Amino acid sequence: MSKNKPNDLKRFIEYVSNQNISENTKKNYISMVESFLKYVNEEITVENVKKWLDKIRTTYKHTAWRQYFVPLRSFLQRFYPVIFAEVVEELKVPYKRADYEMISFLDFWKLYEEAEKMAEKGNEKYVLLVGLAGIIGLKSGEIVNLKGTDVKNGKIFVKEENTSYSILPPLDKWLNKYEGRDVYLISTAEGNPVKPSYLALMLRGLQKKAAISLTKPLSVEILRNVAVGRQVIAQPSLPYVMDLFRYNSTKTIEDIARYIAEKGDLRTILSIEVVDDLEPVLEFFTKLAIPVRKIENAYIVSRTAYIKKGEKFSRLNTIFVVRNLDEWQKFLTKLGYEIKRKEGENYFILLVGKLRVAFYEQSKL
Repeated sequence: MSKNKPNDLKRFIEYVSNQNISENTKKNYISMVESFLKYVNEEITVENVKKWLDKIRTTYKHTAWRQYFVPLRSFLQRFYPVIFAEVVEELKVPYKRADYEMISFLDFWKLYEEAEKMAEKGNEKYVLLVGLAGIIGLKSGEIVNLKGTDVKNGKIFVKEENTSYSILPPLDKWLNKYEGRDVYLISTAEGNPVKPSYLALMLRGLQKKAAISLTKPLSVEILRNVAVGRQVIAQPSLPYVMDLFRYNSTKTIEDIARYIAEKGDLRTILSIEVVDDLEPVLEFFTKLAIPVRKIENAYIVSRTAYIKKGEKFSRLNTIFVVRNLDEWQKFLTKLGYEIKRKEGENYFILLVGKLRVAFYEQSKL
């Protein structure tokens, strides 16, 4: 038996406060451990830990166990390692692959377009919601608490997380006008903050208006996955993306990356490096055992396509590897870009300033 010391909760709070996790996660950890200590009457024993685990298992579905088990694992492992060693197997949560619903980038821009039409008629809250969730990547709780005073110098400051995010186009057109104003970005008619559940209702109405088909109702989380997905496309480092969105592990990022690989309409973006002779380049990567993939006549290493001078695609600067090429062509034409594409070709080229960009469709990388 091990008697709980009076300062156990205090020690755990100090420990959690120094961990690199979000403020909301810290609050959850502290709350869960506090409820555990109260339940066992501040007496930490193997028997009492098992009683607590049985209570959680019989009260909640297994999908909710993690939020109780993970903080307790952290507490016991840190302060009661002997007891932790005896109950570690029981603290494991049955693995269930998360069913991450996502929408394609093209569907996201359909939603944004509908929201922007509403904004141009005076109702800006929809475009702010879609942009804050799908472009910036904010959560429901963060969005409902945002004020114009949190917008400054091209950034959004989220007090709860003690962090900031750059305001990206095209959202800046609508968001920057609120800078410094002491008003909620999304509010009721009386100017009060809305509840997260209201955001869900807004998105369901917008989903219907844009005729987007999903197996689940459109939500802030689904839109946030779009923001995460764009970072996965742009940044090969999953730990970087994890830190950017303050996840505790790369699991969510990995699921989103898997969706992009299996179903996403924008799969990867490649920069072009033109070389006079491919042989020494490929030999170098082969000697280092660096994986090389091939698309047409281009050899891909990481996010760079090496192409021999004078061959197909060698005059390009960037290649977007996509699915649904026809839909991408319609979308980009609508944005005002002139598309060059011959009938039957699985790619098209457009000029972006002085850059020559191709959108290329291939079933497998």
